[in-house]
Amino acid sequence: MAKFATRPGLFLAALLGMLFVAAPGLALLVRPIVINLTSSGSRANSSIEVVNDRNRAVAVEVKVNRLTLPERGPPMVSADPGKDFLIFPAIASIPAGGRQVFRVRYIGDPALAQSKLFMFSSSELPVAENPTAKDAQIQVLYSIHSVVTVSPPKARPAISVVGVERGKNAKGESGVFVTFRNDGPAHGFVNNAQFDLEVGSWSKKLEAAQLGNVVGLGLIPANARRVMFITMPDVPAVGQLAGSIKVNSDN
Repeated sequence: MAKFATRPGLFLAALLGMLFVAAPGLALLVRPIVINLTSSGSRANSSIEVVNDRNRAVAVEVKVNRLTLPERGPPMVSADPGKDFLIFPAIASIPAGGRQVFRVRYIGDPALAQSKLFMFSSSELPVAENPTAKDAQIQVLYSIHSVVTVSPPKARPAISVVGVERGKNAKGESGVFVTFRNDGPAHGFVNNAQFDLEVGSWSKKLEAAQLGNVVGLGLIPANARRVMFITMPDVPAVGQLAGSIKVNSDN
């Protein structure tokens, strides 16, 4: 009987601080990795494309998971029955060098009170390359994730900075922990915003491109807070910190 070993995706802090992606050498490509849907209307539909760059066929399944972003700490992914979505096909065999488009449609509550966050996993299924072999085989499996958001059609985020404190991240780098608050019924992003920090006469500005490189996607759930670390070794050691953010109107 063949034995299978699951190889989890690597943590990609550069994007969201939560997206799992392919390990080096992985020959399955998934796009897009962020899908924004609305609970009704034409934007309730989208698609995920999986490309198989291997020299053999693979079976891929797309499954729904619930995504939770606490105020502090890493994101949490939990199982979801997937009743809010119609995915076609749910499982597909992709030939060597081929690609498959998985259609995604939101079919849940059309009158959502606020945004919901999900993580779709595009996973290679365990299929033994030689099922008749007597010797045990190890097949490495991969799972690549896409963030999927669903918001009310006319809902908008309302993001502000409500706290800034000095500190160090897990790597020992100096900077500031910024608490962003979203008072809107829709999720929002701070990767396309301008961040300003002042300490007395000292000030520093991070344009959208710079902030995006630091916080990645910068996703903040609806009606929630999210603390993000910004590397800033030159921030003064003393003095009251005052931060503000200007979010792009298209965000």
